[in-house]
Amino acid sequence: MRFLCSCSAALILLAGCGSKTAAPDPFAYDKNRPLAVHDAGVALSGAKAAVHVVTFEGARHVNAFLLVPRSAGRHPAVLFLHGSGGNREDLLLPAAELANRGAVTMTISQPNDAQSFRPLVVNARRALDVLAGRRDVDAGELGVVGFSLGAQTAAILAGDEPRLKAVGILSGRGGPVPVYWLRRAQAPLFLEAGRSDSQVGRAGLERLIAAAPGHPRVRWYAAGHGLNRRAFDDQVAWQAQQLGLR
Repeated sequence: MRFLCSCSAALILLAGCGSKTAAPDPFAYDKNRPLAVHDAGVALSGAKAAVHVVTFEGARHVNAFLLVPRSAGRHPAVLFLHGSGGNREDLLLPAAELANRGAVTMTISQPNDAQSFRPLVVNARRALDVLAGRRDVDAGELGVVGFSLGAQTAAILAGDEPRLKAVGILSGRGGPVPVYWLRRAQAPLFLEAGRSDSQVGRAGLERLIAAAPGHPRVRWYAAGHGLNRRAFDDQVAWQAQQLGLR
């Protein structure tokens, strides 16, 4: 996938080439546009949570899975973002594990033909709108978990989406746009990387980790780009802790 990375393109997305004035948010969107959420029903029902098949309108039509705990009351909510070439099924297992702990979770299918980060980020922000607007969600307790390309999107959200209370970044590449936005993050961060990741490479992983402000949690695993079960279990446990779940 080709992303904008020249001064005439990427730096416009970042902040403008040397401009001292604040640039408009390149990921702004019409918050008054209807989300047009459609719940097609339950695809899978478990003892602690149910998986709903959902669509909504983002930068384009978005297919999603919504996982809803059976417990009563308002819950924190976490959005899961897959990597390049993936879809809403890819992170369904960690989303289900977190739903079983009491969070409303969502996985979405992102476009695999995007020429910039904008549709990816707008889709993610609209997904957060869907979650925050639910009666069973505490809009003050939102998190995001992104893997690979989804990790780059999560890094941008960390600096551009003030609603987030926890940001998980797994196997993320340190390109100029994610690095720029991650440096502006306010939410707690947990970055995970594989020591044998030949797809991103050590240098690319370390660039994104180095951009994280404050004292982020960082963990390296004896794994490749896809990480391993322990990495995803650690992320689920951390998200649960940050969002007040036990």
